[in-house]
Parts: sequence; C-alpha cells; structure tokens
Amino acid sequence: MKNLWSEREAAKAKDKLDLLVYRSRLIGSEPELCVWGGGNTSTKTSQLDHLGRMRRVLLIKGSGSDLKSSVRRDYPPVALDDLLETFKRERMSDDEMVDFVSRCLLDPKAPRPSIEVLLHAFVDYPDIDHTHADAILSITNTPNGRRHAREIYGEELLWVPYVKPGFTLAKWVGEAYRKNPHVKGVILEKHGLITWGPDARTSYSRTIEMVTRAERHLARARKRKHWSAPLYKALPAAERRAWLLRFLPVVRREVSANQKVVLHHESGSEVMDFAGAKDTVRISQKGPATPDHMLRTRRVPLYVKVAARGGAGQLTEASFSRQIAAYAEAHKRYFLKYRHLLPGGTAQMLDPFPKVILVPGVGMITTGSDLKNARIVAEIYEHSIAIMKNASALERYESLSEKLAFEMDYWPLELYKLSLAPPEAELSRRIGLVTGAARGIGKASALCLAKAGAHVFLADIHFKGACEAACEINEVVKAKRAFALEMDVTRPASVAGAFEEVVTALGGLDFLVSNAGWAHVSSIENLKDEDWERSMAVNARGHFLAAREAVRIMKRQKLGGAIVFIASKNVPAPGRDFGAYSAAKAAQTQLARILAIENGEAGIRVNVINPDGVFEDSGLWETIGPERAKSHGIDPAKLKDYYKDRNLMKTPVRAWDVAEAVLFLISGRSAKTTGCILPVDGGLREAFPR
Repeated sequence: MKNLWSEREAAKAKDKLDLLVYRSRLIGSEPELCVWGGGNTSTKTSQLDHLGRMRRVLLIKGSGSDLKSSVRRDYPPVALDDLLETFKRERMSDDEMVDFVSRCLLDPKAPRPSIEVLLHAFVDYPDIDHTHADAILSITNTPNGRRHAREIYGEELLWVPYVKPGFTLAKWVGEAYRKNPHVKGVILEKHGLITWGPDARTSYSRTIEMVTRAERHLARARKRKHWSAPLYKALPAAERRAWLLRFLPVVRREVSANQKVVLHHESGSEVMDFAGAKDTVRISQKGPATPDHMLRTRRVPLYVKVAARGGAGQLTEASFSRQIAAYAEAHKRYFLKYRHLLPGGTAQMLDPFPKVILVPGVGMITTGSDLKNARIVAEIYEHSIAIMKNASALERYESLSEKLAFEMDYWPLELYKLSLAPPEAELSRRIGLVTGAARGIGKASALCLAKAGAHVFLADIHFKGACEAACEINEVVKAKRAFALEMDVTRPASVAGAFEEVVTALGGLDFLVSNAGWAHVSSIENLKDEDWERSMAVNARGHFLAAREAVRIMKRQKLGGAIVFIASKNVPAPGRDFGAYSAAKAAQTQLARILAIENGEAGIRVNVINPDGVFEDSGLWETIGPERAKSHGIDPAKLKDYYKDRNLMKTPVRAWDVAEAVLFLISGRSAKTTGCILPVDGGLREAFPR
C-alpha cells in the first residue's frame, strides 16, 4: 500500500484540526483501508471552552460521517481530562457512556463522537487511526489470527480479543497500552487495526506500514493455496442481460414488501469468481468480516441455489421468490432467538430481506434506498469477498458467532449511524422515465421529480441534449439521480431498449411521464400525408409504445405505478390549422383512459395533463411559432402575449407549472386518482373538461 503523505499538502494546515482532516481524507480515499462511513481518527490538542478556559481536548470523527469526505465540523471537541476519569471505572453501560460523553462536549451542537471515543482517550498518544483494512481483517478472521499477527509484527502490535466496541474494549486497549507503552498499535480481533504516533504523519505512516506487511504476508499465502474451484460458469453477456431483465423486477417485488428499494448489479471478475465458486455456498454464510460491514450488508447474503445443470439459466421465478421469502423467515427466527439479549428485549426487527444476493453465473445484486446506498452495499461486500478469499488462502475464514453478530446487528449505538441520514424525500426509492426530456416540459418534469427524490431517466431522440439535461439536474440536486437515454418513441425497438436500460440499471420502474411530442401547422386540405403520419407516430403511437413497455414492467413488479401523459389543451378545444396535432393528442388521451380502465386493479394509475402553449425552453415554438401566429391572425412578436391574455388568469403557462402537476399525479398525493384530465392552462373556458 502506497504512502500518500505529502509534506507540501500537510504544510497548508492552519492547525491540528486541519491536519486531522487531511490525514483522515488520505485514509478514507484508500478503499482497502476502510469502507464508506467506517474507521475513525483523532488528535489531541488544546482549545478554549465557553468560559475562556484552555482545555485539553480530543478531536475525533463524529458518528455517521465519512473519512473520505470529512470536513472540520465532523470532528467534535471532547474534554479529554473528563474522559480520562472514566478509566477508573470497572464497568459502564452503553447508555451511561453515551450520556457521559455528551456532557463532555465543548460544543453541544457538535455531532455525537465516535463510539470508540474512550479508546482514543485512553491511549496517551496525540494521534490515533482506526481502520478496517482488508488485509488486517483477512488475518483476524482466521482461527489462528493471533499467531499470524505475531509472525508478521512480533512485539510491535498487541492483539486484543474480540469484544463489542464501547467501554470494555476501550478499557482493554487502555490497559494493554499501559503495560506495553512501546507498541505502535493494536490489532482488534475481527475488527481492525489501530495505530498511533507522536504526530499525524507517524500515525498515518504506521497504518500504511502495518497494512503493507499484512498484504505481503497474504500474497505469499496465495501463492501456496489457490481459491476454491469454480462450480458454475458465468452466463454469456447476452444471456446474463436477458436473465436480469427477467428477474430483477421479480427481485424488486419480493424485497420491497416492507418498502421499495433500488437494485444494483455487479458482475466484475472478482464478484463472478466468488459467486460461482464451489466454496461460496458455505463460506458466504459464515458471517461478516467485521461488524462495520454488517451495518450495511446484513449478517449474511442470500446465496441463490440453482440447478447443477444449466445454473441460473434454469432458475424459475417461483424458486427465486421462495428463496427470498425463506431468507426473510430465517432472519425473523434469528431475531426472535436473540431478541432477549437486547436491553428490555424491545427492539424492532429490521427489514428482514437480503441486502446482498449472490447468483452463480450472474454476479451480485444489492439493494438500497437509492442507487448510492445500493452501490455502497456492493462496495462493502466486495471487500468482504476479498477478505474471505485471503483468509481462506492463509488458513480458513472464520467470523463472529451468530450470537455476537446479533449483538452488533441490533446494537443501538451502531444503528444510530443510520438514523443520521437526512429524512427521505417524497419520491425517494422511486424509479421513472420521462420521454422528450432534453428540454421544455420534459426537462422541467425530470428536474421536479429528481428534486423530490426520484431516480429519473431522461429519454430523448436528441441524446446529447438529454445528457446535458441530466448533468444539469444532478448538479442541482447534488446527487446522481438523473440518467440520459437515447430513445426514438416512433421505433418499438428503441423504446423497448430504453426501458430495458432502466430495468438493468436500477431493477424496475415506478412511473412514466410520456411527454415526447411533435407539431405541424397546416389546414387539413393542405396537410401532407407524411406530416399526418409523423404526428400520429410521435403524438399517439409513441405514447402507446412507451406506455405498453411501462405497464409490462409494472405488472411484473406488482408494486403499482403511475403514468402521466402530457396531452394538450387542443384535445377539448382544438384550433384551426392544427388538425394533425389535435387528432393525435385526442387519440393519446383516449389511450390513457383505456389504460386507466385496464390497469386500475394492478394499482397502476394513468392520468393526463392538458397544458396550453409553453414557450419556455421549448424547441416547438421556434418551428411553428410564425405559422401559429398566422393562424391566429396576429403579429408573431405578439404570440406569447396572445396565449397569456386569452386565459382567465392572464398568466403565462411555464414548464415548471406543468412539472408541478406531473409531481402531483406521480406522487402519493393523488393516490386515489386515475383516468383524470388536469388542465394547466391558466383557465380556458372552451377547454374546461366536460
């Protein structure tokens, strides 16, 4: 492992807190040192309290923050001398510890300090780093980990047997350090590595050094012993894609019984090798590499059993559903078996469905509240895979007992980290597609839905525009929630391919905003055949093709759904020289009504929005504006005012006005509404729905 310390960068630090942030980010940027949200770092310094007294303080990472992206405010100042008073105690409950530490904060508004704050306090070194490095965990998760550690480090590191983080672990480490003040750190059984030093650079460098030595030891072991033989071959890429299209909606349906989830699929070589190996069915069920992994991945993954011949290609939907249900039932039994170990036995059972699903020949499917969290789960389990394989090369992989794992799985202080996540947005966990999304109403709708927490695919025939719009939306919402797709709504293969991309990317579909449109100005007598056909292809057939694909996916999921058609004021109140457009939009509206009738029992709602002319960010009016002005007998320069002044409210209709209506009809606010036509036109008497 490379030492990334830069004296030039370190010299930019204004104080010890800046240096702590720099060091923490170095550690957090190395995936094999710690996973998302894991690990903690600290430094000891002096600081003025609220009375102006100079106090010795411990600055330590706050619970729930991530080392890689940490900032100064993520390191609460804790009164060090007060913390040291607890070393005199023989025992201290978790609640007592949390309450005591909260009273030691110099800033009552600061985040809660790491669970291991006392451990950092009890070691009398200025700088301390705690990591869950893959190489270290590969050693600690073997039957003879202590012997291996002694072989690698001699007397430089102490071995501390496993105990749940908290006061007892802190006391054990503090006592071991006092008896051996010359050591450079400790190895925590099934937990990780702690190093310390007289300054930030020394502590960090010792972490890198100790992990590197472990890596070299494991490399020698891998030369002597190879990983398990393959049992199942990887499905060819085309077959794997077909498998995902068939089964991901089924998975999403089954694991969303309590609340919807987003899926992520991984098929890298290491994942495929592990999923198809002979020993995986056994080793994957032994438990987590460290309690910190379990917070995100559950104690064990679901390993999908497939036929010896044919593998995943012969798996049936019924069998897959039964295996997911059996996993959930096993978690319920696990919870009831050990529930008495928790304070008062009153804990609520966590979502019992798997976070990680291993499918031989297909790879790994992970679940999360959004794509980011599903990817975090995948990233963490990939580290677990590396640890299991390394430990097997060294000796054999061994994890916590089921009982000890439960204590961590349901430990309130660990679950507290998850409670620090911001409240979920209105449309979080939802996946949808918007057609004609490169600009205008489609783009505004996609932005509105993404702001509400949805994952939105922006489909458009102009792929570059869709990409630019998706990037803009992601910048606004500060998250990866918008994705670009190339789609021609007039071509069945293009439409089907776009929806396939949605399913393979996130697992399913919850809504469709069918918006793509095209307009041409001409009287009926002068209308060309090709213009009539194009209007029907885009404004009627295109909505049919998109809705058909959406309904098929939604029915496979059995999670309901919502479809919104963007029609037009011209449906109830057509205008002259707009026959092709008005007729096609009327067909689209009638299609929506039939869809509502046919799919209500499946919980799929279908509604229509009738906007009047939206000029904002629209390519439509650049093309037809002069001709529409001619049809109305007005100066083209006055066209916008004409549309504004003809409605009862004397107001322009903007793309965002339509987007807000889209949000209403997609969201739970309209949960009992289907077959509805909602005007967004400022009030046009002739267009009132009848």
